Amino acid sequence: MLYALEQTLRQAGDLAFTESLNVQAKGKSDFVTSTDLAIDRYLRQALPDLIEGSSVLSEEETPCGDLSGKVFIVDPIDGTTNLMYHMHLSAISCGYAEDGQLLMAGVYNPFTREMFLAEKGKGATLNGQPIHVNADRTLEEAVLGVEAGPATSGEGQRAYFERVFALHIRGRGMRFTGSAALDLCYTACGRFTASVFHYLYPWDYAAGWLILEEAGGRLTLLDSGNSPVMKGRSAPLAASNGLVHEALLAAFA
Repeated sequence: MLYALEQTLRQAGDLAFTESLNVQAKGKSDFVTSTDLAIDRYLRQALPDLIEGSSVLSEEETPCGDLSGKVFIVDPIDGTTNLMYHMHLSAISCGYAEDGQLLMAGVYNPFTREMFLAEKGKGATLNGQPIHVNADRTLEEAVLGVEAGPATSGEGQRAYFERVFALHIRGRGMRFTGSAALDLCYTACGRFTASVFHYLYPWDYAAGWLILEEAGGRLTLLDSGNSPVMKGRSAPLAASNGLVHEALLAAFA
């Protein structure tokens, strides 16, 4: 079944090269393109054929509601602004869950041809090769991935960035990819030591969460250390190799 998901994501990725890029604004820094919508339509049709009785929860057309039953959780293009500006840091993100339990996941960057896959209890891979989080043990060694969230003047976002900046000075620097799914996968394969996210929706992190856990990492709420609940907008999240996780949470306390 994981192979079938991989092939479906690759076929969806081909649409990134065939669609003209028409852009609609959903908010100040939130956009949808014709490519997002074309991939969304394709996945809505193709994914339910993989597993009988399954449905699709997608960023583009479905309110974030009940995840009971058999559900594919999809972001057709995670990193839409990157796509608009021709930066090749966008990915198709697809997690599969049954009654809220993630069982299978794929994150595919069609521009770099990197395919991250995971199945519950069977590990994670990048282009068919097993991956694992890195062995950094301290935040002083860490390269930190950062997700900013939509630009606001809110005090919560200001406080978040103050702590991010402190970690930047303390460690080996930070990186902004503009794609939460890729941040999670880069943490899973050891390119990042940890990643932090101002807030996300289930379609942003479902696939990357399973890939990260199967690679030996952790994803929790940044304020409490509890596991996120895949319903509605999340509180800030922390992803890591596990070894620096408690120190990461303490840095934001």
